[in-house]
Amino acid sequence: DRLLTDLEACEYLRIRPRQLYTWRIQGLIPFIRIGRALRYRQSDLDRALDALTVGGAAIGDEATTGEDQP
Repeated sequence: DRLLTDLEACEYLRIRPRQLYTWRIQGLIPFIRIGRALRYRQSDLDRALDALTVGGAAIGDEATTGEDQP
């Protein structure tokens, strides 16, 4: 999996560095520390975005399979 720098992660997520920092401190974005450098797995960023998504049905929910809900 590709490791991204802070700048690359911000560009990928289309957010400002301050927002990335805030999400990291809040524990919303996982990161890897290599010495003093921080890196982000692209797949972790994708999962974090999925967790932050509001509305809609998650994959595997009954709403997406067409089954009736009680």
